[in-house]
Amino acid sequence: MSSELSRRNILGMAGAGAAAVAVAGTGILRGGVFQSEAQATEGLGGVQEPTFATLEPFRDALRVPPALRPKRHGITEIDMVESQVRLHSQMPPTRLWTYAGHFPGPTIEVRSGERVRIAWNNKLKGRTPLKAVWVNPEGPGPGTLPYNRPGDEGASPRPEVERLTAWTTVHVHGGHQNALNDGAAEFGVASGNSQLAEYANDQAATHLFYHDHAMSVTSLNVLSGLVGNYVLRDAEEDRLGLPRGEHEIPLTIQDVNFDTDDQGRLTGQVLAKRILLGGSMPMPGTIPPAGGSLGPFTMVNGVVWPYLDVQARAYRFRLVNVSGVRVYRLVVVDEETGKVVRGAMKLIGTDMGLLGKPQTIDEAISLSPAERADVVIDFAAHPGRKLKLVNTIPGQTPGAALPDFMIPFPEVMQFRVEKKRRAPQALPATLSKSFRRLTLADVPKDATERFVLLSFDKAGVMPQIWEMEQVPSGTAPGTGIVTVDMPGGTRTLRRTGSMFEDTTTFFAVAGTWEKWHFISAAPDGVPIYHPMHIHLMNFQVVDRRAVDSSGMDFATAQTKKPITLGAPVRVAPEESGWKDTITVNANTLVTVAGRLADQTGKVMYHCHILDHEDEGMMRPFVVMPSPVHDIHHMIMEMNSGSAMRHHMAKS
Repeated sequence: MSSELSRRNILGMAGAGAAAVAVAGTGILRGGVFQSEAQATEGLGGVQEPTFATLEPFRDALRVPPALRPKRHGITEIDMVESQVRLHSQMPPTRLWTYAGHFPGPTIEVRSGERVRIAWNNKLKGRTPLKAVWVNPEGPGPGTLPYNRPGDEGASPRPEVERLTAWTTVHVHGGHQNALNDGAAEFGVASGNSQLAEYANDQAATHLFYHDHAMSVTSLNVLSGLVGNYVLRDAEEDRLGLPRGEHEIPLTIQDVNFDTDDQGRLTGQVLAKRILLGGSMPMPGTIPPAGGSLGPFTMVNGVVWPYLDVQARAYRFRLVNVSGVRVYRLVVVDEETGKVVRGAMKLIGTDMGLLGKPQTIDEAISLSPAERADVVIDFAAHPGRKLKLVNTIPGQTPGAALPDFMIPFPEVMQFRVEKKRRAPQALPATLSKSFRRLTLADVPKDATERFVLLSFDKAGVMPQIWEMEQVPSGTAPGTGIVTVDMPGGTRTLRRTGSMFEDTTTFFAVAGTWEKWHFISAAPDGVPIYHPMHIHLMNFQVVDRRAVDSSGMDFATAQTKKPITLGAPVRVAPEESGWKDTITVNANTLVTVAGRLADQTGKVMYHCHILDHEDEGMMRPFVVMPSPVHDIHHMIMEMNSGSAMRHHMAKS
């Protein structure tokens, strides 16, 4: 197959079996540059001026981004450009920043072991397409909260966002690439410049995605449209006979809000509402304590509440949650009966590839920001039916309004199944022969152990990431000293960093095993969660437990009594495979273990709630070849000893 756009390759364009899938414009590689040949408004007609105050669900067809196979030799160029993208036919087109004119960007398809080079050209001009405001929360009580209503409602504007111009850096999330190619947050490029990156693709078949990662503005840039899918293929997957071509579709899920005009009609402009936690409007030139941005509408592949015409046969859906904050707990519901279609979803893979065997999902799949699920739905059992994918919470009736969950509209998308009956398609009993579910006992004894405390500032308001090192058990209590009752005994930990700019303290050896403990210590009644992402590491969850963190004193940044472990917490099927992001709920401990990639350099781990990441919940760590790591360790020991001897001499 040539390197140019293939309309019928793996995630292909609409065909006879999915005629309602709207083409998001076409594109082709010319001279190594992927160029858009049509506006993304094609295939989705609608109004040109604000006309409607509400949007009709399932009015518009799902749009599938074009697929792009990079050149095997040389450099493939992808331009970041501004585009007018229609997100719903009852709104005017929306101005967005996009990859190659598409939202989401073109789906990049590569083969495992196929090294490619991409130049990401920042050709974005002018200021951000977003409107951003501060808003005071409303409640408690029933009804839609203000940050989940369209329109700014007279909220305070954010002039620092209005001035924002395009500063970008592209990160292939979950990919194995050296630090210089990883899209480091501080390596942003301004308009008129390019980021050249090389991707090793030395991984098993999996579904990654790419997105902007620029320091302090990741959440705003992603909300502006800078996100796309990245799919690896290999021979093991090829042999399985899974749904392909027009029967394999990416579902990129993202919540969104829109501004309104003075008559309450939706303008189509994306609106970012930040929730003030302090109650009063901020002083000019300051960023106050704030909660995340939550939107009332759900987009799938850049269309609000789309529908998809499907044949009565099996389809493979590659789900990814690219929201900044929102968790999606996805359930398939029969529209006519209103009942959950239990067992409709068969899970075949997680973030980093195939499971060993398919798992039938009894009810729901939960995805926090950045998490992926590889799902097969066989519509053969539902000819002539309309099924819908909805967001829900445990204990609530699927499809019902969920104001207490801060989402007024649970709709995600609709499947319209043809009437023609077809035979069901059985999935292979074995997917990945190499897959093995890890336990704590499987982790090598020499694995490097690390501790990360997900804590709060001294006021107990803003979340923080505390990087910890183990110190002797007799260490005196004090600021940054935390004790944790772990299996095998109490550990005493000392905080070594809490901001991205603090000194780097984690140094690792490429290709070796690591075991990370993420410990959440949250004030009572704060239902916070953190999807933690580690660059250059495929891992599995080997332990999850409730913790009692009542001994944590945020005002003095230390424990008055040890954090203690409680009962084990279930690991859901969608968390049971290889991962690169894991959700750490309030007052839990999650232990993950895995092998670092062979690539090296200074990379990051961070919370993938993008507002948290932008505001400090991100830390660097350095991966080195083993001989270099040994030398570096000796130098650090020498310098530490020299400093101590100098201190003693002065004393």
